[in-house]
Amino acid sequence: MDIAGNSQTSPPYENNNLLPAERHLRIRELLRERVTIRVTELSEKLGVSEMTIRRDLEALERQGALERTHGGAVYRHERVSYENGYESRLKEFVDLLDLVGRKAASLIAPNDSILLHCGTTALHLLRYLDPEMPVRIYTNNIGAIDEVRGKKAELVLLGGELRRDSNSLEGPLTMQMIRQIHPTRAFLAADGISMAEGITSSCFAEADFQRAMIEQTRGQVVVMAGNGAFGRVAEVQVAPLERADILILDRTLPREPLRDLELLGVQVLVA
Repeated sequence: MDIAGNSQTSPPYENNNLLPAERHLRIRELLRERVTIRVTELSEKLGVSEMTIRRDLEALERQGALERTHGGAVYRHERVSYENGYESRLKEFVDLLDLVGRKAASLIAPNDSILLHCGTTALHLLRYLDPEMPVRIYTNNIGAIDEVRGKKAELVLLGGELRRDSNSLEGPLTMQMIRQIHPTRAFLAADGISMAEGITSSCFAEADFQRAMIEQTRGQVVVMAGNGAFGRVAEVQVAPLERADILILDRTLPREPLRDLELLGVQVLVA
């Protein structure tokens, strides 16, 4: 009730000048800049009640623009339905790949047997591998041949047909070989990481290989998510997020998604 005895339908700071479409556009802009944001902060910035913001977030989630979290939202990048070429990925995101690869390499211990994905991030991991460390590497990544030269690492290529777009081997023979090994750690690169959709890939063949990586590994499953992959949804689902033990990101996440990941049992490392 106000001092005149009339009931108030909105808080005193409610900004009735903004149309819902205008609020939605502003929320999208803020999330694009920040990746994640809290309901309370959106309420203050847009001058509307938290209830209004929650309704806005529900509408935007239905449109696929974001994912709601406890107390806020995470930006969902545009869906990835294609693959960037191997060479273009290698050049375009070299700095971020380098950071993520270095952090991933720090997790490897002597006498590990590791299973590597075919992505370009894996090559950066190998570049930071201690040359004197004894380790066995299983991979379908052709580029790994050059990266292990001069190192004590033992390389085992999982044979198959050459897929030039990703410089990798794939097909029935590749899948047959991966079913025969049980490495101590797996390192896979994700095209997309989403709280709702989990780990996603841009093609069926890669998704099948990554699922096999997760199933065959008897130790830690490490997901390397560089290039702004967090919040992005690629075309094919690989596995729920809780199948990962460690998630390596190229940026720090706010408290809410970190808490959600912790509840799933996923440790987050920032490169």
